[in-house]
Amino acid sequence: MNRRTLTFLGFILLSCTTMLLAEGEDFEPTSESHLDTFYANPQRRVTVSISESQKLHAVLKGFLGINLSYFNVTDEIWQKYDILPKLQKAGVGSLRYPGGEETSFFHWEHPGVNGYEDLWDPKQIHGVSPGRGKFQTTWVSPEKWAANQDFMDFDEFMNACRELDAEPIVGLNLSSGKKHNRQKDGIDEALRWMRYCKNKGYNVKYWYLDNEPWHFEAAHTFTNDEYADEVLAYGQAIKKEFPDVKLIANPTSSSSYNWWEGLDKFISDTKSVIDFIDVHWYWGWGLVSFENWLAQTPLETGDKWKKKEWFRPFPEDIRLIQESFKRAGAPHLKLVCLEWNIGPSNWSQTFNQSLLAIIQAELLMEFAKADVRLTCMWPLLWQTSRDVWSEQDFFPSIITQDPPFNPTLSLDMFRMLSPIQGKTIVSTQSSRDDLRVLAAMGNDKEKILLLINKNALRRKITVTLEENIIRINSAEMIGLKHQVCQKQLSLNIKDNEISLFVEPYSFVAIQFK
Repeated sequence: MNRRTLTFLGFILLSCTTMLLAEGEDFEPTSESHLDTFYANPQRRVTVSISESQKLHAVLKGFLGINLSYFNVTDEIWQKYDILPKLQKAGVGSLRYPGGEETSFFHWEHPGVNGYEDLWDPKQIHGVSPGRGKFQTTWVSPEKWAANQDFMDFDEFMNACRELDAEPIVGLNLSSGKKHNRQKDGIDEALRWMRYCKNKGYNVKYWYLDNEPWHFEAAHTFTNDEYADEVLAYGQAIKKEFPDVKLIANPTSSSSYNWWEGLDKFISDTKSVIDFIDVHWYWGWGLVSFENWLAQTPLETGDKWKKKEWFRPFPEDIRLIQESFKRAGAPHLKLVCLEWNIGPSNWSQTFNQSLLAIIQAELLMEFAKADVRLTCMWPLLWQTSRDVWSEQDFFPSIITQDPPFNPTLSLDMFRMLSPIQGKTIVSTQSSRDDLRVLAAMGNDKEKILLLINKNALRRKITVTLEENIIRINSAEMIGLKHQVCQKQLSLNIKDNEISLFVEPYSFVAIQFK
């Protein structure tokens, strides 16, 4: 029996044990003494304190974002399957367009062109994405590009942002200008886009300067210095005419930022024009397992491409990157993560919707606590040809990836977590590391408390605040036991304390005042 089989059987056994344990714990002791005895185990009894007076940092209104792939989210899918109401229900705060790597091929005035195809390429290779062929399931022949209106154009994107009251995050293609020696044309194209926004009354504050330009499979693989030169050229032209926009650069992968000298130099060279550094984090790509999730508290940034000595908890890596900003003389820079998710792995596809949502929630809690300003889950929807991409990497989203694109528990997780947007993170402490905690407070004293129980035991949680509690607005939980979002949790309130029971392996959100 090989290691993978043993790992899988171990996961099934652990899951079954957990479910049986949880079922057994539906019994509530009939006396206070029995209750005290049952929860006397220190692992079963956890205390949490919230210090509202210790404010850490504000969470942007657009913190909770998602990627829209312009050629995947077709007009038919958008309208026929009610995608907008699902995004509204999720509480999405920002949308990224035209998507991920498709940004490096995209020309905004020609949205009918296939993804991963560059209109500036020689006509003889139109219709065959280099190295990919007919990459997308919605492939359109080149002679129909000009008339093709099936893909999401920029006006449709902005209408979606307005309907959602979501922050638009828009990508500029630097790759085509570099690849074809047409930098001026690329800058002019970008400026026309920004002038179009101004004339239409579109308030687009955040613009990202290409996507993963360092990647070996990118439309053009930039060296560190090449990308710095392009960012500086585009940035100077843009800031001269549009000084208030915020520019986002993506100079490094989640592995290569460990070359600190290179990151420091890039920031030093471009700090006059950029406002954010973007790092894309996919938790555990190639290494995802139930055991690794339990073992990593907090979660770590390691993946199959990283050296073992580069495996560090997210808070530590984020702190190291933020220190690079200071070393390079750019303390004004902030960090964003415009692509994140659970990394595709052999065992990630065996996870049920509850476990996927819980792990995703933990990632977002780590980002919010460490002051990552914007996050965008990859993707909303991703459909590609199996003839070209036989592996079909699995990225769990807030909707299923096949018709009728039903909501998943990740959508409920987004909705439960979304109230932290526009609030301020406050200091919290948990008596057990495997009870992950995040709290945020609004100007009106409305608060949200997020908990993740990374333990096989049902636990009694006692939460203490500095002020008395007036009311509970909502209390919800996603757990492995029930495979649904439970919207009416039982809480006990006394003065400045909340007590509740949380199930094994669960995510809890409580809103109160």
